[in-house]
Amino acid sequence: MLKTFSKSLQSISTIILLSFIVSACQNNTSPLTSSRTSQQESEEAKPLEIKVVVVTMFEIGEDDDDKPGEFQMWKEGQNLNTRYAFPMSHHDIYVNEDTGVMGIVTGMGTAKAAAAIMALGLDPRFDLTHAYWLVAGIAGVDPQDASIGSAVWANWLVDGDLAHEIDAREIPKDWKSGYFPLFSVEPISAEPTTPSDEKVQALNGEAYQLNTQLTKWAYELSKDTALSDYPAMYELREKYINYPNARKRPFVLIGDHMAAATFWHGKLLNQWANDWSAYWSNGQANFVTSGMEDTGSYQSMIYLDNAQKADKSRFMVLRAASNYSMQPDSLTAANNLAMESGENGYAGMQSALESAYSVGSVVVNDIVANWETYKDALPYEASKVAPDEDTLNEILTPTTDPVDAKLSAEELIKSLNLTGHVEGGFYRQTFKADHRPMLSTEHGDRVNMTSIYYLLSAKSPIGHFHMNRSDIMHYFHVGDPITYYLLNQDGSLETHILGPDPTQGHEMQMVVKGGTWKASKISTTGDYGYGLIGEAVAPGFEYQDMQLAEQAELVSTYPQHSDLIRTLTR
Repeated sequence: MLKTFSKSLQSISTIILLSFIVSACQNNTSPLTSSRTSQQESEEAKPLEIKVVVVTMFEIGEDDDDKPGEFQMWKEGQNLNTRYAFPMSHHDIYVNEDTGVMGIVTGMGTAKAAAAIMALGLDPRFDLTHAYWLVAGIAGVDPQDASIGSAVWANWLVDGDLAHEIDAREIPKDWKSGYFPLFSVEPISAEPTTPSDEKVQALNGEAYQLNTQLTKWAYELSKDTALSDYPAMYELREKYINYPNARKRPFVLIGDHMAAATFWHGKLLNQWANDWSAYWSNGQANFVTSGMEDTGSYQSMIYLDNAQKADKSRFMVLRAASNYSMQPDSLTAANNLAMESGENGYAGMQSALESAYSVGSVVVNDIVANWETYKDALPYEASKVAPDEDTLNEILTPTTDPVDAKLSAEELIKSLNLTGHVEGGFYRQTFKADHRPMLSTEHGDRVNMTSIYYLLSAKSPIGHFHMNRSDIMHYFHVGDPITYYLLNQDGSLETHILGPDPTQGHEMQMVVKGGTWKASKISTTGDYGYGLIGEAVAPGFEYQDMQLAEQAELVSTYPQHSDLIRTLTR
């Protein structure tokens, strides 16, 4: 009977299967078929070659036109205008398909960062085999090494989570901490506990050493970048009386990074971070910055490198300091953390966001500009690579083609070594009168004068409303006319056109008095695609003398010009 029943089941199954096949063949427009066709087409499409992946961890609010987090300046400054849905991660992907620069937001924490990097590396829409990766985020900073607003390139990534721990209320009296390394039975001592010929092995992701040659190259390329400084930062720096590096203006340096899921703070934990970094790197790493994500990101890079989906030797970490990792001598750790985490936030937050972009964009722009070389050879090796025979013949063979006298915006940016400006556009400081006696102003000592190149392009056409304390003289150099909008204290609006043709009403020089709200704009369809000017600032420019407009506040002050303000503010 069981045998007969089994045969009956087989017959019924055969009939059902045949019916399903016939139905599927007749209905060739079914959702299943459409999905498969779309997937096949996607797989057949050539993946987009990515030159640089900019990795940020969080954004505040929207991606555009509001208070910026780590991502917004990159999206605007690098014109990341094409959106790719990325449901397998925290945030959609944005790409500039012309330059090959991609920006992602991983979400906060090691787990989200690791998942996002892995998901991106396995995404068939993109070719990441030659891509450079730049982590660009904010961090806490050890006041023994640097000041808030400073930008730090990392050689080492140290994990602060993989450990043993005993509750502080139960630790032996002679222990300084209840937190100690895996595979050990007591905290790290002041002196190494291992013989000099025996190295600590970080086999579980306790520490990673990045490509130190690439770190050095990035640092050398970007070390002279001017970093922003604000009055609140100066006030906080002055509290760190016994920490000379903490009292400096922001600067670029090389230092090592610790990632830990717990936001820790204070002198004792700061010392732990230094000891921990030295222990797991066998004395090579110096703790400078603290964050959450980067060991997870790099672990994914190692796996992707193993699968030949990415190159881990092209991974860089740049962290800019938004806050100190420990309190000044005049405060307790709890009081300092509460003060910095309050309504006003970190004193160095805005500067850190700007530093991460201004320093990082120097490196990104150089990679894009030199992609033909950097694609197959790392930048520090590029000079060793001889051109192939066809390229060499092309270089040596005189051309009879007419020369186009109009340089492109990209050529000017590269040849003048310009970098992105927080106001929009591109700039480079060309002169600072620090060889003469300083001028005393109510806001501190200033040099007599500074001067910059400033360029707006069709891809970054707006210099957003801002105000400087100093007077600024503008000089037109070359390109399309630039329109300037000046909001005076009496509420009146002035419009000036800085350009090459006085017969058309263009001005070739223009002064803007200190205390005037100023914005600028260039046509995106001009003959050149850019306008290049020079600016002389007296007394000399300092970031703490410049204020970016808050849209709502400026509209409230000048309601009669609200439409213009909304167009020309972030």
